[in-house]
Amino acid sequence: MTTTAYHYRWQATAQRILGELLSEAEEHQLPPLCWTLATTGALTGTAEGLTATPDEQRAAITAWAAHAGTTVTETQRADGRVSLHAFLSRNGERVGALRAELFPEDD
Repeated sequence: MTTTAYHYRWQATAQRILGELLSEAEEHQLPPLCWTLATTGALTGTAEGLTATPDEQRAAITAWAAHAGTTVTETQRADGRVSLHAFLSRNGERVGALRAELFPEDD
């Protein structure tokens, strides 16, 4: 059984990792992402989609993936969206993911 103490420990570890990632982002001029932290300690960095264009979202995820040394997977959806996803690891351990949902631009 997973206790509350485990969740707090996992989240505290993820919070430390997020702090490291944000410091690196500033140092390397990476685009800001929206970060979420799950109870399991998994981090998800999502490209901002309200004001950013699909090209800007793609560039943000691509830049972060390159920095993290990971590969972006692209999935075409039936509704015209393109989903971008990349796993995020630190010291050989998976800690989360990078993602974006690219919607077709209105003509």
